[in-house]
Amino acid sequence: MQRLARLAPIARTIAWPALLGGALACAALTLVAYAVDDSPLGRWPGLGALALCTGAAFLLDDVAQATAGATPTSLARRRIVRIALALPLLCGIWIATLWYATSAAGTSYGPDARGVLTLQFAAMLALTLAASAVALRAMPDHPGGWTGVIAPFALLGIAYALPHRWTLFATPGDAAWPATQWRWASLLAVALLTLAWASRDPARRGRRVHKRLRKRAVTA
Repeated sequence: MQRLARLAPIARTIAWPALLGGALACAALTLVAYAVDDSPLGRWPGLGALALCTGAAFLLDDVAQATAGATPTSLARRRIVRIALALPLLCGIWIATLWYATSAAGTSYGPDARGVLTLQFAAMLALTLAASAVALRAMPDHPGGWTGVIAPFALLGIAYALPHRWTLFATPGDAAWPATQWRWASLLAVALLTLAWASRDPARRGRRVHKRLRKRAVTA
């Protein structure tokens, strides 16, 4: 109960309206795409993932960051807690919409593609959070969510411009389908490493600099 009580103040600082808006947009996009568009990319469940990432872009923005920075809890741990609190909503909506999208008749992505499509969602979400974290590290007094919003759209724009041999988009059965899985997995790994790097506690860096300066003063 004490641990749950500690989570309540963190939960209150999360941008739940943005997360809920992204979830509703994900459901709406999935329903509309399968009612209107017959093209493979039009029915690509990643469009719903894009909506979820847009809502999750503001997840790391913390209005109490200045006060929380003075606590013994590290920045990385605080961010892990924030992400863990939001994951049930994000994953629940994703699983529901993915199940619906891949179960429709005549779809280009069937049940066998659910694992790969979830990998794509994880990579896009990690990239979004990594971009937000980098923005917050560079400009701690400004919200990083807007940078996070841009990141998945920039990824899609770059992906459309890539030559076919480097494509990120393929349907099951295409020759490029196995290679795209490795590219999304690589993107996920890079995004997670970037998120971890950007979540290092700035106070630790300050302490290391202070120690180096003190050593130089002693040796001098």
